[in-house]
Amino acid sequence: MSGDISPSDGSWLDAPARPGGERDQGAAVRRPDRGEPSIVRVVATTLRLWWRRRVLRLDDGDPVGAVRWSVLAAVMVIVFAAGGVAIAAGGSAPAPAPRKPVPRPPSAAQLLTDSNEQSASAWVQAQVDSGALLGCDPAMCGYLQDAGIPAANDVMFTRGAAVPGSAAFVLSTPLLRAQSGSSLAAGAPEVAARFGTGQERVDVLVTSSGSAATFLQAVSEAQHASARLGKSLARNKRLHAGATARHAMTTGMVDHRLLVVLKRMLAAHPVSVASFGDASLDASWHAQLRSMTVGGLVHHVGRRRVSYVHAELSLVRGLKPPYTAAVRQVTRAHGGTALVIQVPLRNSF
Repeated sequence: MSGDISPSDGSWLDAPARPGGERDQGAAVRRPDRGEPSIVRVVATTLRLWWRRRVLRLDDGDPVGAVRWSVLAAVMVIVFAAGGVAIAAGGSAPAPAPRKPVPRPPSAAQLLTDSNEQSASAWVQAQVDSGALLGCDPAMCGYLQDAGIPAANDVMFTRGAAVPGSAAFVLSTPLLRAQSGSSLAAGAPEVAARFGTGQERVDVLVTSSGSAATFLQAVSEAQHASARLGKSLARNKRLHAGATARHAMTTGMVDHRLLVVLKRMLAAHPVSVASFGDASLDASWHAQLRSMTVGGLVHHVGRRRVSYVHAELSLVRGLKPPYTAAVRQVTRAHGGTALVIQVPLRNSF
């Protein structure tokens, strides 16, 4: 269908309208009836009539004069000009915001370091004295706080800080080793626990005011003191322990504080020691065992059931420093009740 619905000279506006939308016979010869008019023709006729009657104020038989054609052209120019101004004023898109740089994903080495740091922080929270000051770089200090260690316990080492400072233990990370150099090895010579290997490892170091030889001498003296007390307890008829547990007691492998707790328990009633444990992980010296599992807490005397569980819990929870210990109740494989008593790792050197 052709889109041209009127002559190019504008005679479509001059043709008078008749009822039914037909033009005057003098203006245009009526074409044969071809059925219903198209939608384009209907719309064009409606616009033509509206423009003649509402804008040009002409009767249906009046021609469009030159003045009115000038007015029409001026109106069209103004309309198109106003539209162009509006588009220029409000249609321009705002300048795009600068793109933020996409952070680089962590390397495999960084992921391994982060994993070792988290493992070390969990171990410190469970094993190290809750009042000890811990030296750490800012990221490691954050992991310690995430594990539940108060921020007041952290001695944060930034670049240029003196290491180990007032810390009793230092968590040696790749970043801290790179920053501190030889001062870290000199001030914290011994490893209490190690997590990972190679450059990505994290070491829990014990600080010392003396040399490594002085530190090891103090360790040896503590072991001799534990051995003396252990041999004395091994002769106590109230103690029930296997060969492995007795060997640990008599050779100084058990922490002296734990043996003191055992001595107080034996003073009250018979004690069955199932095992000793909690040696430090990959320690650089013969670290002593700091936990013991005590069973045989329930006895039957005739028809009467006797339990020492609550008495032992009260005893351990009432201990004063330096003998304070953590205790938890567990169920053994055969169904009996046992207590696991643990003293924390302390720096007494």
